[in-house]
Amino acid sequence: MHRQLLDLTPSQKRALSLSLFCAGLIYLGLALAAGKQALTDAARALGVGGWFLILLCSFGNYVLRFLRWQYFLRCLGQRLPWLRHFTYYLAGFALTTTPAKAGETIRSLYLKSHGVRIRHSLASFFCERFLDLLVVTLLASLALLQFADHRYFIAATAAVLLGMLAILRSRGLLRLLSRLAGGRQGKLARLAEHLACLLEAAQALLRPRPLSAGLLLGLLAWAVQGLAFAFILTQLGQPLPLPQAFSIYAISLLAGALSFIPGGIGATEAVMYLLLFRSGVAQEAALVIPIISRVSTLWFAVALGLLASMYLGLRDSNEAEPERQA
Repeated sequence: MHRQLLDLTPSQKRALSLSLFCAGLIYLGLALAAGKQALTDAARALGVGGWFLILLCSFGNYVLRFLRWQYFLRCLGQRLPWLRHFTYYLAGFALTTTPAKAGETIRSLYLKSHGVRIRHSLASFFCERFLDLLVVTLLASLALLQFADHRYFIAATAAVLLGMLAILRSRGLLRLLSRLAGGRQGKLARLAEHLACLLEAAQALLRPRPLSAGLLLGLLAWAVQGLAFAFILTQLGQPLPLPQAFSIYAISLLAGALSFIPGGIGATEAVMYLLLFRSGVAQEAALVIPIISRVSTLWFAVALGLLASMYLGLRDSNEAEPERQA
């Protein structure tokens, strides 16, 4: 039986409740700073069709990332019914407001009942996060390409990320972890053993073919989300060049991730506002846009995750009822 939403640990419930509370305060502050009229004008400018398109782009982002996740697990020899698996994937979003989205590893518990090894699902999760970092960093660098003085920064960033990739793919690192584990006792040996198993599975996903496919799907997924952000800017009468819009969105996501605040709440919105304002976007619009962007991405994902979790819980309860009656 799968864990239901109500079966979350106390710490997970506190993290979710705290993130909702903090988000409410932050968005209330942004709304008050922008003013009621600015919010009303923004809602009118987007309209029902605009909101539908933005949410559709967000859902498209989730589908593309799920396809990458499904592909990674298949590369590791794991096959599941795609609809059921997609529900598990969405359910993970219920805990996306955790540092580095670590709460999304709850998918491993769902998949374990289908015989999927924990190390395989965790390796897929790790590679997902790593490839997202690569793609979002690439998108964040787009605007810098216009400035010759900043191209060295792009080169340095690319060198660091490629260096990380080379280390992760290194057989030497795997051998080192295996030697540390090698039949020894103690917490360090057990940790080294777990890391070696995880790295071995991850290296299978970092070979050229799965790596290329994962990068392509990730690039498409985040490009779709970047287009939605550019659409919001245009609809609110604050258009920016597409590379600049992509960069602002991506840099904001990176700032949120590096802050290690659950869900990047506060950090992402603050950086997005500052970058928009410094790019010439009117202050009222710069205050409203982060609210719209985050509600249609982060909180839309959390809402879908909660619905998927409740659906799985109800389904498990219905399946267990005949067994209890028997």
